Amino acid sequence: MLEVYMDDMIIKSQEETDHAAHLRRVFEQARKCKMRFNPKKCTFGVRAGKFLGFYLTERGIEANPN
Repeated sequence: MLEVYMDDMIIKSQEETDHAAHLRRVFEQARKCKMRFNPKKCTFGVRAGKFLGFYLTERGIEANPN
């Protein structure tokens, strides 16, 4: 038996119009693997934010200014 705990996942799309399709593919694959997501920890539609000590923006990955 294998248990895996993933705390962070980012689904990034170049075009906003593609994002729903990308999310759908991730959710389909997760369902096949019987992965579950905690809705309280999910965030959608974020254009920029901190992730693993870096700052992710529409321009790419940047050093965290703090």
